[in-house]
Amino acid sequence: MGERMNRSFRKGRSRLGVGLLAMALVAGACSSGDDEPTTAGGGAQADQGPTGRQELRVGVAADPWIDSSEGDKKRKPNYPLNADVCDTLVQLAPDFSVVPMATQARYVGDNKFQFTLVPGVKFADGTPVTATDLKYSIDYTTQPPAIGSGFIGRDSAKIIDDKTVEVTPTVQNLRLMEQINHPSLVVLKPGSDPLNNLMGSVCTGPFKVERYTPQQELVVVKSANYWGQPAMLDRITFKFYPDETTRALALQNNEVDMIQDVPLSILKSVQSQPGVKIERAPVGYTTMFYIARRMSNGTERVLNDPLVRKAVAHSMDRNAFVNGVLAGNAEVIPHIAPPAVLGQFADQVKGIPFNRAEAARLLDQAGWTRQGDAVRTKGGQPLRVKIIYDRVELTVPEFVQAQLRAVGFDAQIAQLDAGAYRDATSTGDYDIDISVPNQNDGNPAFLLALRWFHKATGANAKIISPGPGTRFESMIDAILVESDPVELRRKTADAMRELVDVEVGGVTLAGGYRVYALKDKVMGFQPHPSSTNQRWRTVYVRN
Repeated sequence: MGERMNRSFRKGRSRLGVGLLAMALVAGACSSGDDEPTTAGGGAQADQGPTGRQELRVGVAADPWIDSSEGDKKRKPNYPLNADVCDTLVQLAPDFSVVPMATQARYVGDNKFQFTLVPGVKFADGTPVTATDLKYSIDYTTQPPAIGSGFIGRDSAKIIDDKTVEVTPTVQNLRLMEQINHPSLVVLKPGSDPLNNLMGSVCTGPFKVERYTPQQELVVVKSANYWGQPAMLDRITFKFYPDETTRALALQNNEVDMIQDVPLSILKSVQSQPGVKIERAPVGYTTMFYIARRMSNGTERVLNDPLVRKAVAHSMDRNAFVNGVLAGNAEVIPHIAPPAVLGQFADQVKGIPFNRAEAARLLDQAGWTRQGDAVRTKGGQPLRVKIIYDRVELTVPEFVQAQLRAVGFDAQIAQLDAGAYRDATSTGDYDIDISVPNQNDGNPAFLLALRWFHKATGANAKIISPGPGTRFESMIDAILVESDPVELRRKTADAMRELVDVEVGGVTLAGGYRVYALKDKVMGFQPHPSSTNQRWRTVYVRN
């Protein structure tokens, strides 16, 4: 649930369009003068803070609630684009720690957690929030289509008093405290149903929805009844640009004041525009691929062989990926999640190093032979793998394809629409699934438990997990009941090492950070490593 980013790229973009844009941006940089406001003395004008009408226009990717599951549509306007309309029970800080938000949270023993409202929390219509509202909010996530996190069930929430609700996960899970910050679980006024009636839904955040025009824009305005520090902006307009070239041009043409996900191929050209600055979030996601071991019906796939999986990992030149495909805008890491979540134990995860000779040796050992530069075969069958991908540029699967072909794989890329992609991941009709999972909650093991834990509710867990009875499964069981935060990080690092270094259940190509381009007049923007936890309350425009 928590790993998704905005759907910036499913298909490859037009290289011609990017080339023309780059030339246009350079030309603009050469012909435009310096538009920095100046004082009478010629120096840069001192920032006086927010003055006048405060409006911000943000260029984002495609409307995330059009081509998505019913569960994601139920999350609007909080996920995957977080418009800061709805508060969560607790909040994820930039260092991935969990801090109080609308409630104070505590573990009371026996797999039970209590959330007590902080003083003064109100809905956007001015109504005080009560424990009844918290229970409605939690129960809403469990109603079909269910989007609850942390194994929350229909009977998990219980009212203790008018300010406190108690939550009991359906299984033993001491990670609930770190998971419940996710914007899937926000404070809603009873009767709210964002899936079917967004405009009739009421939340507690610093902004409220004024207008949502599918595939065009989402407009939010400042809430006069916000219980915390009020927002500085009066209005934010999120404009949807499915095409990244168009999104970048919108910034150049002053249609927007900032854009998310600057195309890396033209980052330098965008940065060269007068009056534009670049902001990067800390590492919050990885570019990686999941390896399918079996179909949903139990039929084994070619990568179920551990020798072949390890050969795949050895064939990936991650330095070439970071410095070439990503133009240096990422870090080479072996981790499934950002290293920061593991703290002092991050070095325990080593990863499988790039070594084509070792990849070839392992494939030979597995019985896949090769003549010259031909595709490897065994028993007359080619060593063929199917690559699918989501939310990355076509250059990423093309890179993986080339790396695999260099050691004898017949690697084929399938370009799928959203529905076909979901079908493939739920049935196991693929071998390699390239994606960009984000660390969106405070549980360092969230992705391990969500994706590779055989007991997880997602259909793809049965496809990519090491399976029941394995050492990895027992390690996740232990993580779910660990109470000490230091031991939690250590055990998570051990489990990640087991998955990455031993099982080779996933291969990370890079640790990435979101890249934003902003006009110089945009102030106070603090990029969060988890884009779904991005906040807008501190942003203002220098007029």
